[in-house]
Amino acid sequence: MNSCKQMGGVCKSAYKFAQLALVAGGLLAAGLSPAGAAVPAPFEPLTEIRDVDLPELSGLAASRRWPGIYWAHNDSGGTPTLYAFNRRGEVIARVAIDGAEAVDWEDLALYEHDGRSWLAIADTGDNLAWRSSVSIYLLPEPALDASRAAVSRHIEFRYPEGPRDAEGLAVDAEGGRLLVMEKAVPRAALYSLPLDAPPGVVLAERVAEVALRRPTPPRPAEPLSAPRGAGSVTAMDLSRDGRELVLMTYGFVFDFARAPGESWAQVLAQPPRVWRLPRIKGLEAMAIEPDGRSLVVAPEGMPSAVWRAKGILGR
Repeated sequence: MNSCKQMGGVCKSAYKFAQLALVAGGLLAAGLSPAGAAVPAPFEPLTEIRDVDLPELSGLAASRRWPGIYWAHNDSGGTPTLYAFNRRGEVIARVAIDGAEAVDWEDLALYEHDGRSWLAIADTGDNLAWRSSVSIYLLPEPALDASRAAVSRHIEFRYPEGPRDAEGLAVDAEGGRLLVMEKAVPRAALYSLPLDAPPGVVLAERVAEVALRRPTPPRPAEPLSAPRGAGSVTAMDLSRDGRELVLMTYGFVFDFARAPGESWAQVLAQPPRVWRLPRIKGLEAMAIEPDGRSLVVAPEGMPSAVWRAKGILGR
């Protein structure tokens, strides 16, 4: 039985309380100082979502099938539903996902496989380290007129060191791997799983680690987006060509370059490009746009302001 079912209505409050204690951390080190390395990215407001069915936007993916359309989902406590919205902030599709549970959905990734567009949903949130296994759901990108869609593959997995809280998901389609980034400080691990994982509970492989620096902990009353909590990874995405791995925290975006043949450990050991995010509370969702150069980010809460930075990516 999962932790939410055990705790009932208490679960969501406990998760949010635990976040206040766990997100305190530093910036990704990689030899960069937060004062001198990070520069403000040219983020501009894109739209605002006011739909009552999407009050805690946690996962975001930019459709390649329909330009200008974004897929999103809620954080813990919601139903297993994906929402599509346009650049006017209008939710134009609500798609119930058959074969999935929504314990604590944290990220959404879009990728291409066998000539089709796919979505991967990370049900990997575990702030209290209660879950013995977590899940990723894979399904073809739904049509915009669909009301239901079925999971094609359910990948259930566990970590070699025991339960972990993870909010970052990316798909290395060329390598046939799922990448999961934990939300830990002072050191966060990157885990890998095969896209074609067999049935049953799979053991994730720890493939890399990112060093974090822990500054003075925030006061309990500070919001989740306070600058001193900016080291907790809340979203991740991989460019379509596999050359850029982007991590988002509550205050910054980190862009890691990957050369052909490099391991993920080699990638994360290199200094990233760093941009400061707009000062918005609770930034939880991020996606690379189909052009491979633009980035969109969004926070939890309602209304949810979606921001876009044009042309900052690309190597």
